[in-house]
Amino acid sequence: MYNLIRLFNQNRKKIIWIILIIVSIILLINLLNEISKNKNQTSNSINNNYNISNSIEELVSDKSVISGDTISGVKLQKDVDIIKEFIENCIEKNIEGAYNLLTDECREVMFSSVDEFEYLYHSSIFNNGKVLYTIENLTDDTYIVKFSEDILSTGNINNNKTLQDYITVVSENGEKKLNINSYIGRNYKNKTTEDNDIDVEVVSIDTYMDYEIYNLAITNKSSKNIIIDTNDDVNSIYLLDNNNMKYYFYNAEIIESRLLVKSKLTNNISIKFNNSYSSSRRITELVFSKIVLDYNNYKSSEDKENYEFYQYHVRV
Repeated sequence: MYNLIRLFNQNRKKIIWIILIIVSIILLINLLNEISKNKNQTSNSINNNYNISNSIEELVSDKSVISGDTISGVKLQKDVDIIKEFIENCIEKNIEGAYNLLTDECREVMFSSVDEFEYLYHSSIFNNGKVLYTIENLTDDTYIVKFSEDILSTGNINNNKTLQDYITVVSENGEKKLNINSYIGRNYKNKTTEDNDIDVEVVSIDTYMDYEIYNLAITNKSSKNIIIDTNDDVNSIYLLDNNNMKYYFYNAEIIESRLLVKSKLTNNISIKFNNSYSSSRRITELVFSKIVLDYNNYKSSEDKENYEFYQYHVRV
């Protein structure tokens, strides 16, 4: 025993250093094991989320983002099912199957062919393979769908961008169909206003999330050529809602010749308005504030600034 004590005293520093090294090694091994364990748990968690996301996509809420109203469970399930069917077809590159789920109106105004749909829509969202997505009700039949890149599939960690679309569920011929790419839908009006030998028929209205397009048939019954706007004022054609708010047209998107209506003829024209989608707002009138009733006379006038224009109110 004495010899052991003497040996310890003679080699005290070395023994202490050895003990410290051994303890440090043990602690390091435990730390590495804990890191490895946490990493595996995180990996499993990601894989589980990935599997869930691709089998039952996340429905963010059963309430409208705008009104906060709860959506009927039966309606919500049917709407989400058709949206998921469309997206899964896109993921599986069943382009024609996805295209067949679009309404006739959506095809007409957005994608006139399968190839156009693939080039303009599918390739911009689903080009890199699988995507993850969430579905959330905006209001009524319109849903916010957010797409994000599946980094487990692409391995692209540094460019994980999120894209957003507004998809509206529509009943067409007894089937659920979709309007996509922020196109809400078409409302057929077929309402005509007659005044001063001018008939203006609001044939239909195409509504998008950020604007509306009014499709009109304007008939000139007079003996003179008319022009419905001089197209030099961004505020001269506007929509008026039930609160007297005005929503102006995009005059830069119309050339003057499209605004001309010759005597005894009808001109079909589409006018785009800065009127974002709202299910509660009601448009009451479409106003043309600078109609020229004698276009030939106007063209030859030297004082166009003080020309007497005609204001026309169209019932919507």
